[in-house]
Order: sequence, then C-alpha cells, then structure tokens
Amino acid sequence: MDRELFRDAVTTKFRDKFSKRTDCLVQYENDKHVDIGEITLPVLSYEVVYSNSEQADLNANPYIHDEGNILVTVLVREGTGTKDPIRLREECAVLLQRQYLAGAQMEVGKLLPNSHAVKGWVGYRVSVPFHHYHF
Repeated sequence: MDRELFRDAVTTKFRDKFSKRTDCLVQYENDKHVDIGEITLPVLSYEVVYSNSEQADLNANPYIHDEGNILVTVLVREGTGTKDPIRLREECAVLLQRQYLAGAQMEVGKLLPNSHAVKGWVGYRVSVPFHHYHF
C-alpha cells in the first residue's frame, strides 16, 4: 500500500458516507473547492497529514513505516448552534477510527479545540491517527 492508495481509500469512505446527504457538503482532498461564501450548510473537509516516516527493518528492500493523522474539520456559520457540527464531527470520527483501511491501522479520534471564527465560520475538529507499512 502506498500513500496515494491510502488517500483514495479515505476519499472513498467519505464519498460513500456523505455523497447523497443533503444536510452538509464535503470538500474532498485534491478536488474542486466548495465556495463557502454562497452556502449556509455545514462543510466537512479532511486532510491526510503525514508526521513521520522511517525504515521499519534491515532487509535489502525494507518496509517503510508511516505515521500521521487525518484531520477533519466541520465548518459551520457562526451562531448556528453546536448540535449539528458536533454530530457531524462524531460521525466522521466513527467513520474512520478503529478501522483497517487500505493497509493502515486507524486509531481512536482525538477531539481538537474548535477554531476561532474566520469570515463568519467556525471549525469543529477531530484528528484520527493512523500508521501503516509499505515498500
């Protein structure tokens, strides 16, 4: 499994879960941007961030051990309440955590502090750690 396959697997998970939903929009990684100036629905976005990569053994063709996080943000208009963004954030965490996805072991999601309002939008965030081995 390589990094691109893992990113594709995460995107597939989000598409399968949220593509037909009418209560939110999804900003897929490396896809067209959602114009938040024109909408009022919550916007889910995610990013796969690698934090460490190291050689995993001493063979002639060694495995590589990668670690990172999937950072999920649920953006909502300021002053629209907390029930929906918290529910969506939890759905995202449950979607990813404790899964074995495209060769990566996902761990339990960790809640991050909400972002401060920027241009009238507040972000509710969760980080789901993962690690995987590949050539």
